[in-house]
Amino acid sequence: MKRILYVLHSGKAGGVYLNVMDIIKNLDSDKFETYLLFSETQELLLYKYDNNLKLIRSYSKSQWDITEFNNSWLSYVYFDILMKQKIDIVHINHFINHSFDMPSIAKSLGIKVMITFHDYYLLCPFYTLIDENYEYCGGNCKNNNLNCYKPSIIHNINSKQIINTWREKVKEMFSYVDYFIAPSRFTKNIFLSFYEDKTIINEENIVVIEHGGDYPNIKSLYELPSKNKPIKILFPANYLNLLKGSNLIKEIKECDVDNKLEFYFMGHIDEDLEKYGTSYGVYERQDFQKIVGKIKPSFIGIFSICPETFCYTLSESWSCGIPILGTNIGVINERITNNDGGWIIDYKNPKKSYNMILEIANDKKEYKNKLRNVKKINLKNTKDMAYRYYQLYNML
Repeated sequence: MKRILYVLHSGKAGGVYLNVMDIIKNLDSDKFETYLLFSETQELLLYKYDNNLKLIRSYSKSQWDITEFNNSWLSYVYFDILMKQKIDIVHINHFINHSFDMPSIAKSLGIKVMITFHDYYLLCPFYTLIDENYEYCGGNCKNNNLNCYKPSIIHNINSKQIINTWREKVKEMFSYVDYFIAPSRFTKNIFLSFYEDKTIINEENIVVIEHGGDYPNIKSLYELPSKNKPIKILFPANYLNLLKGSNLIKEIKECDVDNKLEFYFMGHIDEDLEKYGTSYGVYERQDFQKIVGKIKPSFIGIFSICPETFCYTLSESWSCGIPILGTNIGVINERITNNDGGWIIDYKNPKKSYNMILEIANDKKEYKNKLRNVKKINLKNTKDMAYRYYQLYNML
């Protein structure tokens, strides 16, 4: 039996946690024993999974700063956990609230190490790749001291002042890693483009494993767009904020002086977004299809202005048989284009995007063609995904 330690950041919620649990629940418990290490602001929490999570131990956390790449106290805790639980594989899913010590300590003990890229934290500590002008930077920092868009969870630092040191420390840490996992080809390519030392990270040791989901086989929750009534567009997201395109949504609706578009929202939304459409509020992922069925939109809009690494919402939307209106950034662009499952809009040009939506809605032949394409898309389930990880774990 192999013992796997999953390393995460804070909280038992969000996409990273759900993805890890989807893997664990589909592993054979006779072959794998699984542990999870969460790093909260003031403590580390170690759990064992055995049909549910059982807290083994909490470690009160000493003062630590994001720029402290190596920390003796955290190193002691990591070493203690790896030794006492007799860990065979460390699978790191996020480094937020962690130092970079775990891979080197694991490697010194002969323990195999994997990292999954759930976002771009290991390219930039602000992890969204959005600059000071709220535009996608591609990871290429401008030569100024203006701080980029800073996620609230990150400490008070200027990313541009530490980015070179950050990437050098990441590269050093990568040298102790056996495998890297990217949820998409786009994510894989962007990491390979910035970390060019092929002895550390290369085409062979970075593997693409798409996130899986268990979606009901419905595929008929859409409404054909019509000139006789407003065109329904649904915008789902856990947090429908600036990063998820709230400004673009407002700007497109402001172009709609004749009320040809009807907007619906799912998830947490910015307060000033409420006047632009109807909100269905916060939802659980198992309720996604049920809510979509109540609305019956013609399109689902995914207007992220930051590059997603996979985008669960895209898969959930396609599972309902609905074509996507998506921004021309990152994996949204990649997946829609590769599957021909929707249309790409220019997030920098709201007026052009508005006119494009009306043109698409008026072209019944084109719309039905996209419907047929969506029905053909092969969405991986959680068992498919977990089996890919199973194969990797067995190789290590």
